Amino acid sequence: MMTMRSIRRLAVVLVAVAMIPAFGSGTAGAAELGDYRWQSRPLLLFAPTESDPRLVETLSRIEATRCDFDGRDMVLGVVTAGTGTLDGQTLDADESQRLRSRFAIGEDAFGGVLIGKDGGEKWRVDEVPDLRRIYAVIDGMPMRSRETGAGAC
Repeated sequence: MMTMRSIRRLAVVLVAVAMIPAFGSGTAGAAELGDYRWQSRPLLLFAPTESDPRLVETLSRIEATRCDFDGRDMVLGVVTAGTGTLDGQTLDADESQRLRSRFAIGEDAFGGVLIGKDGGEKWRVDEVPDLRRIYAVIDGMPMRSRETGAGAC
């Protein structure tokens, strides 16, 4: 017969085992976005190729508003066929595919996804994004209103 202590111990072990998927599989791709939680707001851009005109235009717009982008604690992820980067770090093909699958964006599709500091999807677009709109979405977030000294350039 199990004692109360044994039951509690078993319950703790079962809860710990059940929580493993929430922390990812331990591979770099599974934890990539989690690394930014409560620190940054990833903007993920998906395109079929690095030379896709929509991606090129979006990257140009980000550079033109770099101060606004950085001032909102944003990091950039770019995922193209088989490759990608997240905050300047290279993603391998498996990591890139996991992100495409997670956000349901096909290999031949263009899209952008804004992730909040809480890790949740905040905004999505399937065309060249209007960065003013993205910045307005961020500025309307409760966490943003609590941030101090945010991004003066």
